[in-house]
Amino acid sequence: MKRPEVLSASQVCDSTLSPAGAAALEHIGGKDGYTELEDPGRWSLKAAAKRLQESAASGYDCNLYREGDTSGRPLMTIGFTARESHPDPAESAKDKDYDQLFYPLGVYASATGDLATSLFFACPTGRAEGSAPYVKAEMYSAKNMMNAGSTSKDRMTILNDVSRALAEKLGCAAQAKLPAEVPDALPE
Repeated sequence: MKRPEVLSASQVCDSTLSPAGAAALEHIGGKDGYTELEDPGRWSLKAAAKRLQESAASGYDCNLYREGDTSGRPLMTIGFTARESHPDPAESAKDKDYDQLFYPLGVYASATGDLATSLFFACPTGRAEGSAPYVKAEMYSAKNMMNAGSTSKDRMTILNDVSRALAEKLGCAAQAKLPAEVPDALPE
């Protein structure tokens, strides 16, 4: 069996991370290399955009592992789905059962605890099932895989970078409202 190619932080997820995103990934996972266990080949921005145009759920995630990790649990999984709607930030903020931070990105962006990060942005996708006006980007991390000092802003920076690149590929970068630099979380 062929060993997966070792990538730097700036090369993962089809080289979609900015210098700030690559630094955030190194903060989360360390400065060593990373692998993507896609078969065949690496995750592709072009393929992700094509799958979103064809189906609501791309079923095509960028799964990142630390170099040499044999646990079978990814450091993080980043995926995209076409959506008809998005959560209401005001309503979500009322739910105090979750350790949730909100970011002023897209139409809705939140990080829950140290495991889940979500970002919805306006981007119509024409699919066989009909058009959807939003794309949901989500990142999940395996428990105890991230470095202790990593932050929700690190995760949001990575998710925003990959989402920005996808929005550009889909032709909706202007309406997506995904800035080059992630602002701080909104005050609680």
